[in-house]
Amino acid sequence: KDFMTNWLDNVVALNVKPTTLQTYRPNAQKQIFPRIGDIKVQDLTPALLDKWLRDLQAAGLSFRYIDGCHALVRQALDYAVYPAQLINSNPASYIKSPKNAPRKIIKRHIISPEQFNTLLEKFPFGTPFYIPLLLLYHTGMRLGEVLGLTWADVNFAEKKLHVNRQLVYLHKRGYFLTALKTESSKRYIIIDSYLLGELRRWKEQQITNEQEHGGAYVYTYLEDDGQITRQSKALPYAGQRIQFICSQPNGKLLLKTTLITRLTAEGLNALSFRHTHATQLIEVGAAPEGVSVYLGHKNLNSTFKVYVHNTPKVKEQTYKLQKETLEIFNKILSI
Repeated sequence: KDFMTNWLDNVVALNVKPTTLQTYRPNAQKQIFPRIGDIKVQDLTPALLDKWLRDLQAAGLSFRYIDGCHALVRQALDYAVYPAQLINSNPASYIKSPKNAPRKIIKRHIISPEQFNTLLEKFPFGTPFYIPLLLLYHTGMRLGEVLGLTWADVNFAEKKLHVNRQLVYLHKRGYFLTALKTESSKRYIIIDSYLLGELRRWKEQQITNEQEHGGAYVYTYLEDDGQITRQSKALPYAGQRIQFICSQPNGKLLLKTTLITRLTAEGLNALSFRHTHATQLIEVGAAPEGVSVYLGHKNLNSTFKVYVHNTPKVKEQTYKLQKETLEIFNKILSI
């Protein structure tokens, strides 16, 4: 525990994004320190670490989560070998994460149009959840990307959104508007006329909300380091005012935890919307490469293995593409 804490604070913190470090710390505190934190680095063996991984599996954790914890320990012990020179070899390198651990814990499913309309009836226009739900369903964006959208990111004339930042919470520091995880995540999304019209209507409603709340309206400002601060306009402030699309009627920022809690109560999660949109695009015959770029993925593997569900329409479209490919191939052979 002492070694890994020092490694996280003084090595990892200097080489990864704050959001990545924020993922590492809870994993260490929840799954590593309580189980093997009291063992000396020099006393760790492959057998001890293998038992630790099996215990995580027995606790019902997913393979992906267990593998992430394993990778974290492996990286730390690589540092213990060199340059720290505390041990001669890395015991975590000799074992593998349990492959029979469940691949999925949170069930993500396709949201039907009927189910989505029922959701909008519960959270109609004017409620803080209406616009985020529309954006998630109509664009397939990640939740942090949706909440990080500002009106400056909307091009009404060209009917498109510029996805180039995300809203994140950094432990004990507050909310920040940060760069996206990868360069491929930066993209433009063409939006349909319905969503565009609702965005126009909501922008006008925000102006009305500001007038109705008067001095009680909350404004958001962007610091030079990307941190978001909130206060009344009546107070003098030198920061740059930023206008988020997703906000509450009194101007307050809509927080990620608030929306996640509401979705969970409805038996949904944000990634269900992303799965739905990706699958719908494939169903109507969108090019796989285009869908991958549209979602901001690095490669097609992420798009198909994780986000596209094998619905009857997808099967039909896949068969059609295979048939067309075979016909082209036969023509080439005949030439």
